[in-house]
Amino acid sequence: MTPQRAPKGEGPNLSSGAWAAYAAALWALIFGVFHIVWAAGSYPLLDAEQTRAAFRTPWKWAFDVVVAAMCLIAVPVALAPVMAWGQRLPRGLIYTLAWIGSVLLVLRAAASLVQAGYFVATGRFRFADMGIWEPWFYLGAILFSLSTWRSRRVQN
Repeated sequence: MTPQRAPKGEGPNLSSGAWAAYAAALWALIFGVFHIVWAAGSYPLLDAEQTRAAFRTPWKWAFDVVVAAMCLIAVPVALAPVMAWGQRLPRGLIYTLAWIGSVLLVLRAAASLVQAGYFVATGRFRFADMGIWEPWFYLGAILFSLSTWRSRRVQN
């Protein structure tokens, strides 16, 4: 996996959006690994009893497996626009997948922010209730959206 070469005489240009692609891929890889670990029956960074009870419902476990697969697919999708091997892939498919992932993450983050706003308005908001995963979704939405937008601009 070698990054595309910079023009002759220049070093890597991380301001071109490549840094966002690498960060988005790393975000997806980390989250995918967590989902695999959770589906396997270990629950780091989650309430173990609550998660164990939720995963007794087959569709919730299946949902977790689907999310793990989506995250693992997102790694090469995020990297394709900035890697040499990505130039051989169908550009339309890669950008469609990247935009779908970005939109899903933005919608998930927006729903979380609406809920947090409701809790603030009703006086029931507590940062402790947010946990680590809400900011994690915000980060993913930002990274994937920025990576997709920047890599599309570089290609045009």
